[in-house]
Amino acid sequence: MLLTTILFSPQGNSSEKEIFLTSTEYPPYYGQKLKNNGFITEVIRAAFEKEGYKVKVEFYPWLRCKKMAENGESDGMYTLWHTEEREKWFVFSNPIPPQNAIGFYKRTDREITFEAYQDLKPYIIGSVLGYAYPPEFMMAELKDSVFYTDEKLITKLVQGRIDLAIIDRLQGAYLLKTKFLTKNNQFEFMEPPLEMRQQYLVISKKSKRAQKIINDFNRGLEKVINNGFYDEITGGHGF
Repeated sequence: MLLTTILFSPQGNSSEKEIFLTSTEYPPYYGQKLKNNGFITEVIRAAFEKEGYKVKVEFYPWLRCKKMAENGESDGMYTLWHTEEREKWFVFSNPIPPQNAIGFYKRTDREITFEAYQDLKPYIIGSVLGYAYPPEFMMAELKDSVFYTDEKLITKLVQGRIDLAIIDRLQGAYLLKTKFLTKNNQFEFMEPPLEMRQQYLVISKKSKRAQKIINDFNRGLEKVINNGFYDEITGGHGF
């Protein structure tokens, strides 16, 4: 770990073309055990490599990733949803496709409908600590149960400990299929999504080269998307 700090911390004597990023488990987008750490990780690496960077990625719990980036212990992290509050700490890249479709998963045998968040007052809704959910949802003062990971969130939904789980549609489907295959068809995503959210790479404002890193990454990302490499990467992951 000391070696990592010396080589990759923005506070150390790291090369201008070496980047230390942190991330967390957010399958199927990215994760330590996924092929090439997930297709988003592969896209990010490719974008940086187009501009001559070497990238090191380490995986930690989400809140630790965020704190490390805020404190300048890493150059940055991926991915985050944009909020004005987070602009205090980070420089945001251009959006990295695809968008996240955020909404509720429920049991197929539960007749749950709503026109306004207040209609959900009778239900217990599970969420993940630290995520930037739609402001209207955050202010609705619903009965909630907060977990540290998306996997734990889906587990509690399957166990019947919560009525609804707010989660990205693709991630919820992936977790149900891989962790609870025999019960997968007992749950469904409530269409339409509550919100479509862009996801971003962020670089810590503690780094003096934050804007340059982002500019270089944006250039590399544009090349990856425009030359067809993005489609090649996502196709290689089954998307």
